[in-house]
Amino acid sequence: MNKKTFAELREQRMNAMEKLNDLYITADNEKRELTSEEKLQEAKYKREIEQAQIEMRQINLDADNSKTVASRKADMINANFRTLLQNVRQGKAEREITLAPPTDGATQNITASGAIMLTIHEIIPTLHEGLGLPAGLKIVTGVTGNEIWPVSVNDVEMEEVGEVEALSDQVLNFGNITPVSRRVGLTVPVSNRAIDNAAFDLMAFIQAKFTIAQREYLAKKIYSQANWSGNKGPYSGATPGTIELGTEAYKNILAAVAEFSNKGFFEGNVCLSMDRVTEAELMATPKIAGAAGGFVIENGKCCGLPYTVSHYVNTELNSAGKLVPTSDRYIEIGYYEWFALQQHDDVRLTIDATSQAVAKKNVTAITLNTAWSMTDLSTKINGANNVSQAFKVLKVVEAEPTTV
Repeated sequence: MNKKTFAELREQRMNAMEKLNDLYITADNEKRELTSEEKLQEAKYKREIEQAQIEMRQINLDADNSKTVASRKADMINANFRTLLQNVRQGKAEREITLAPPTDGATQNITASGAIMLTIHEIIPTLHEGLGLPAGLKIVTGVTGNEIWPVSVNDVEMEEVGEVEALSDQVLNFGNITPVSRRVGLTVPVSNRAIDNAAFDLMAFIQAKFTIAQREYLAKKIYSQANWSGNKGPYSGATPGTIELGTEAYKNILAAVAEFSNKGFFEGNVCLSMDRVTEAELMATPKIAGAAGGFVIENGKCCGLPYTVSHYVNTELNSAGKLVPTSDRYIEIGYYEWFALQQHDDVRLTIDATSQAVAKKNVTAITLNTAWSMTDLSTKINGANNVSQAFKVLKVVEAEPTTV
């Protein structure tokens, strides 16, 4: 016996209700009670109505259960897939999985069933080099209010005079240096659908990218010779000197560092910077030609001094204002305790998913706002006129050929 549909049961219930109503109307019009035969009909119609209602409720319940099972099944599949992806990334599961075949009756043979072999790899990251900061450089965070560094511009000299001769009046001059903080930030709108469907923590991934972006910003500013218009590193716009490497590299580097001693700087606080090619060259260059005295770079030191490696050393701004590699190689020498690198106020990471601007685009905007200042404190010491005394750029040049 075929089950009746919901529409058929509803029609059956309506017919029984109409017949029951006719019985009541007839008895009421004749101002009498129901007869024995009519009472039997009344009971019959009531049973039909109740039975139809029971079957209709069951149909609704079956439909709800079917939807719930399908929904739970879909949720379970999604959850299992996410768990699988997480296990794959953590090395707890194989990277190859088979997606379901197109039909239930398909053969168990993967190729014949039409199932798809899917190999999951790690996200290919962007590559970053030269983000390490120099030894001696201190980053001060959360700076508030105004700051001033008083500077003693000159010294006085002892005079040798006669017994009653007057001494010359000497003046001690002072200047000051004030940092200029500039707003620094970035914003990334991310599709809400991408956030909902990503098989990894997309928000944490983006925040990690923000951290890298900030490190790149500092490295570019500190190492590059680019003539920046905003915050400037200690080598920004500098006029390079020259240095020969080759067989005399050890002596020439130490001599270049020693020149700072004439200005009162101590060699123990210096840090050198260079690119990877120059580092490799100095790792293979003996300190003294023909002698077993070691190499210019060994044990993590260059000529016994700390150094950093960054390709940003060999960069400049082109006519379009883009940072590009130079055609030359350079070595930088710096006393970084004389460079004030400060982050001002708070670092604000804002996640906006509700404002009208982002709601219209169905995105979540992730925004970082802060402020940085970069100040060379050596530009006024020793009578200098806004010329860095603690930092120097040297262009690597070929050694002059020797003649006999």
